[in-house]
Amino acid sequence: MVVVKPYAGCRGIFLDLDGTLADSLGVLRKVYFRFLEEFGIKGSDSEFREMNGPKLAEIVSILRKRYDLTDDALDLLMVYNRLIDEAYQDAQPLSGARELLENAWKRGWTLVLVTSNLQVRAQAWLTKHGFSSLFHFIVSGEEVKRGKPFPDLYQLALSRSGCVTEESFAVEDGLQGAQAALGAGLRTFVIRSEFESEVLWPRETEFIGQWKELSSVI
Repeated sequence: MVVVKPYAGCRGIFLDLDGTLADSLGVLRKVYFRFLEEFGIKGSDSEFREMNGPKLAEIVSILRKRYDLTDDALDLLMVYNRLIDEAYQDAQPLSGARELLENAWKRGWTLVLVTSNLQVRAQAWLTKHGFSSLFHFIVSGEEVKRGKPFPDLYQLALSRSGCVTEESFAVEDGLQGAQAALGAGLRTFVIRSEFESEVLWPRETEFIGQWKELSSVI
């Protein structure tokens, strides 16, 4: 990761990790089902869609209460993290992301990763897949009290980068991520995925099918 001093007037691209840069939603879906199976519970795709956005600690808290899990919340979080770590690094970059981000970098855009995931996991993935040198900042879930759909992560990212909200945009894949970015005042593009096909989106959301469709924006 390249750390630069924020400067007035910079343009930023603020992007999510899971399902946006990393083709990891399938991996996380398997982890979600595997976690519940350890307690004899069958998950659902609709519930998984609900969990696409919040911080992992929030997800575990919701599942613990919903299914009356008696284990300590921290122990459950450790189990979930273990399952993710076993599977996560195999997630590949989404097609077209590298080319567009490299082009954006050359054109002077500030690139910021805004993820509910852990910073250490996100950084490890960026390093493994050769993205670390492209990003100026990472803002991760453990840095805020409220995860997506609240705008806190994006507000922190805007503050840290110094970028002008009106000249920047966000790229997301899920409803709660889009709500968070829009709540922070950012123009928001969403890469549609099979896991988010049946939700009611805010009218300001701009949909794309793949990364290369953003070429005209940068």
